[in-house]
Amino acid sequence: MKILKKIILTFLVILFLALCGGYIYFDQKFTPEKNYLTVEKESGPIPIMWLGKEKNVLLLPLHFDGDTTTYYLQFDTGSPYTVFYSKSIKKIRQIISSKEVAKTSFRIGQTKVASNKFKIYNQGNGHDKDSLKIIGTIGADILEDRKTIINFKENSIALNVLEVPSQFQSKLFDFKFKKRKIILKGLLKGQEEKFLFDTGTSAYELLTNQEVWENMKLPNSKIDVEKSEQSWDNVLTTYTASCKENIQIAKREIPLNTVTYVEGFSQAQYSMMKFSGMTGMLGNKIFLNNILYIDCKENRMGIE
Repeated sequence: MKILKKIILTFLVILFLALCGGYIYFDQKFTPEKNYLTVEKESGPIPIMWLGKEKNVLLLPLHFDGDTTTYYLQFDTGSPYTVFYSKSIKKIRQIISSKEVAKTSFRIGQTKVASNKFKIYNQGNGHDKDSLKIIGTIGADILEDRKTIINFKENSIALNVLEVPSQFQSKLFDFKFKKRKIILKGLLKGQEEKFLFDTGTSAYELLTNQEVWENMKLPNSKIDVEKSEQSWDNVLTTYTASCKENIQIAKREIPLNTVTYVEGFSQAQYSMMKFSGMTGMLGNKIFLNNILYIDCKENRMGIE
């Protein structure tokens, strides 16, 4: 009997250490590096440029000093870093780059953004034939410790906002800005769930797993199947169906008309979702009739 107790105790200790080790591993794996951005001045309203009929990609214009060309960055809160695409910046003399990092500064609206450690991602093109010169992604590091307004109604974004807008002062609620991820709590079908707000999943209302998708889609809904272009080296297949639900975020009811599940996410993306306990990702589409105020210093948010 004593031997059995020792075996059980040993097993429990090993299990506990494994769980702790797993937590530490995932915690470290998804912790972003230090934020190296320098951000100066309030931007004012920056016009949004949409790609695709379904508003598949949200682009923001930027300019370099001494260059009259308008370049674009995809605004993606799912990315913890602002990155440049190596093949797209070869001819831009204002960017000094090595294989892994770039040094430059640019203006986005009235805001000046600078760093000597911009990450470089090996994709893009030379723009010789492109009318839109998309040279990278502006990530959640631009939001960190700052106030931001995403005005989907008027197709504009304001960065590095100095004051809380008056229309939001009595409508703020808490959210988590964890590891540069915007995590919201909401009620869905009477259950409290956690959602990642990701402006990179622009054309979808809710991206979730197949089990939740099956539970939420209307029984006779038509299913739209799409193979997307590569997303960070992954070819994604999406399955979108109609649903008739609402997500209640704070006191705001947000209509949910479609639900989507995805095949092709990397193992790291699946692991992050499972580790964080999130039900899914909310894209821009669900908020196209709203204005969002996001304060990533005080972790306060408003939806109008």
